[in-house]
Amino acid sequence: MNCRSCGTEIADKALICYRCGTATTEAKYKPASLPQQRRSSLSLLVSVIAIILLALPVIGTRLGTADASTASKSTTGRQAYDLLTTGFGAGFNGPVPIVVDQAADPGASQKIYTAAQKLPKSMAAFVQKPIYNKSKDVGLVVISPATKPQDKETDDLISKLRDHTVPDALAGSGAHAYVSGQNAAFIDISNRIYERAPWFLLYIIGVTVIVLSMAFRSLVIAFKAAITTLISATIGFAVLTAVFKMGHGLNLIGLDRTGPIESFVPPIAFAILFGLSMDYEVFLMSRIREEHIHGKVTRDAVRDGVAAIGRVVFAAAIIMSAVFFAFMLAPDRVSKEFGLLLAVAILCDALIMRLTVVPALLTQLGEKSWYIPRWLDKVLPNITIEPPTERSETVTPPAGAPRPATES
Repeated sequence: MNCRSCGTEIADKALICYRCGTATTEAKYKPASLPQQRRSSLSLLVSVIAIILLALPVIGTRLGTADASTASKSTTGRQAYDLLTTGFGAGFNGPVPIVVDQAADPGASQKIYTAAQKLPKSMAAFVQKPIYNKSKDVGLVVISPATKPQDKETDDLISKLRDHTVPDALAGSGAHAYVSGQNAAFIDISNRIYERAPWFLLYIIGVTVIVLSMAFRSLVIAFKAAITTLISATIGFAVLTAVFKMGHGLNLIGLDRTGPIESFVPPIAFAILFGLSMDYEVFLMSRIREEHIHGKVTRDAVRDGVAAIGRVVFAAAIIMSAVFFAFMLAPDRVSKEFGLLLAVAILCDALIMRLTVVPALLTQLGEKSWYIPRWLDKVLPNITIEPPTERSETVTPPAGAPRPATES
């Protein structure tokens, strides 16, 4: 039969139209509310509070480069770092080289050396005299910071060199100088990530919304999937910050010093998480939509869909989180970061988002969960897994529902 409102072909015994939500002539009863569904608003409220509390540490996040002082004491890198720090100072482990192209000004390196010597000893502990190549058209001035490579003060030194010291020393000169080194490289990477992050997120979220809108014929479902995954990633990153930067439980994972989060970790981990999260989303929503297009109202479709597929999502999340937690057994700090971030984010996404927030939210929204503008529904290709006319079966009213009215 066809929907009396939008004309969409639906199953003969369907109670509602799966596209517009209009009740059909077969819908003679209103299903009774179940106790667990009447508590959906409370579940949603508690979940939101838990999400906010878990995500709070993300405020203190700092991207950068962690030096060898954060490695396990059993590693040779950490042992060498400690010896160099004791013998030559903390900044010796992270020198800041300034490469000077002085073909147009043979005295450019000396000018930079003189200017760098005027820096406070609290910033630059030692400035090495210029070193030249054979033709003396390239010079090298090396500065040893007074602080460790991972300290924010070292980043401040590089910013001062780039913004003031070097430009002022070469004012009016035809020479060019480049502040380099590991710290400078990670600062550039971090800045590039921050600049491109909006485009990166827009691309991933845009593709997700378009594909899920085509599959489930609902903008609400599509945007809900993208937003909940972003929240899961934020919580994973917040826990990562709480452990690796703030030091909560750091000893439990084999480390004894805090440090910034490597700049390349968030985008890579986020891309992996988004792929896994969408798997769980498709598993769950496909089952819920199947129940819905064959006649069940959203509340009942959510109940039966979660009951049917929830264990699969839970099991998949446990397996993947166990795999990522195993990364933390490696001595390498970066491996531990990836492992903790992905494991926590996946557990959060499956247990809090997919199996708690999503069912509660859909129950609250009801038939509004399947909203999509008519013009968009016509434009988007239909890639739904199961067409609504594939199966026709009688829908049994839930226990406790009033009997259908009989016509005289």
